[in-house]
Amino acid sequence: VILEERHDVLDLSVSEFVSWRQNVMSANMDQMLRQQRLQRFNVVSVDAGDSLHTLAHRLLTSKFQRLFLSSDEIARIVGVVSSRDILVEVLDQIV
Repeated sequence: VILEERHDVLDLSVSEFVSWRQNVMSANMDQMLRQQRLQRFNVVSVDAGDSLHTLAHRLLTSKFQRLFLSSDEIARIVGVVSSRDILVEVLDQIV
């Protein structure tokens, strides 16, 4: 009642109050579920022109499996890079 700033519901009958409370709880639960779903998508984005060293460093510090490559020019994600992709690029230099 206080959080919703709905002091008027105190004048409702018991059954009306219970119904109102269930609706509020349902709405709050929907919001909580939405927030949980949004938190699942932690994203690290790097510029498409960044060096392999920068990409490798960001992968290590983020502890994610992949990074999204973004383009400022079109404000879109233009690719995805993984540690395997970086290894393929530098394999000839380290073997």
